[in-house]
Amino acid sequence: MAFTLYALIQTAVLFTNAIAVLHEERFLSKIGWGAEQGIGGFGDEPGIKAQLLNLIRSVRTVMRGNAFNNSKFGVHLVTVAIWMKKDGHSTWNKIWQKEMDCFLYMQVMTSRRALKTVLIDLSGTLHIEDTAVPGAQEALARLRHAPVSVKFVTNTTKECKRTLLERLCRLRFNIEEHEIFTSLTAARNLLEQKMVRPLLLVEDSALEDFMGIETNNPNAVVIGLAPDHFNYQMLNKAFRLILEGAPLIAIHKARYYKRKDGLALGPGPFVNGLEYATDTQAIVVGKPEKTFFLEALRDLNCSPEEAVMIGDDARDDVGGAQNTGMLGILVKTGKYRAGDEGKINPSPHLTCDSFPEAVNYILQHLLEAK
Repeated sequence: MAFTLYALIQTAVLFTNAIAVLHEERFLSKIGWGAEQGIGGFGDEPGIKAQLLNLIRSVRTVMRGNAFNNSKFGVHLVTVAIWMKKDGHSTWNKIWQKEMDCFLYMQVMTSRRALKTVLIDLSGTLHIEDTAVPGAQEALARLRHAPVSVKFVTNTTKECKRTLLERLCRLRFNIEEHEIFTSLTAARNLLEQKMVRPLLLVEDSALEDFMGIETNNPNAVVIGLAPDHFNYQMLNKAFRLILEGAPLIAIHKARYYKRKDGLALGPGPFVNGLEYATDTQAIVVGKPEKTFFLEALRDLNCSPEEAVMIGDDARDDVGGAQNTGMLGILVKTGKYRAGDEGKINPSPHLTCDSFPEAVNYILQHLLEAK
């Protein structure tokens, strides 16, 4: 019986791989199974088609790995994980799921393509409020001379993109507005898709990025970092709207962030409080959501396997990027605290002291990748 189940799973994996090796543009895209044809919008639940496409791409990645080709460990792991799930061993199932994540991540590493794009977090990585990380400007200039694209991805919701860019220019960073992709942009995209009228719990300085969005008689709640608006009256208003059926949209759920005077609460605790009080689940649009990273890469014609992410948040920056298929580099500036690298699985590809050190590593090692 065990042999039959094993053979069945192995046959299914090999059959899926046979589909996976078909050229996407010449074969799969003609029947609606191309690389971009299974990706939904922000907040959309993946359908059966999207899940099948993810399975095909995952099998393609795994079957390229030498470890999988030289042993049957992968099929054994899948067999045991399925048996444990069916048999109700929830604790062991979680353990094996972690092992599966690590195994698949190692296979991704063996089949990576040449580096094309570097995604860079802003607050905590390049600067902390109005102070630049030492050497960050020069390191960015060196990175721009390399044959890679650079894009800046941030969960910052304290200010609009224009104000953020002005701050970066004052700090002598050579950055263009079109190079910045923010969670505010992602939130606006979702509001336009869903055609809802939001109650905006964001700082007044961030409202510019929502110009043109109707907010009268709100039927949705959008929450970001809004210290000036996190009071009982506003949170209770949001609570009542959600109870009446309004969707709760979290720009992100960061636990905390770094200010000059130390760490401070992020929007995550307030989002969790509303989730608990209303027995609902928020739609998250910023990091660490996979859709956020894919949107950031979309206009660069770059796949996750051709990109690396640099950030100071182990979960949102590095964990989110690696779950999307990218490499993740964690820097020990900003909100980083000792031991953060051990809080995600798999661990960061690299943990280093600062952004300049991360750039040195990329220039010396990753640009020589196959």
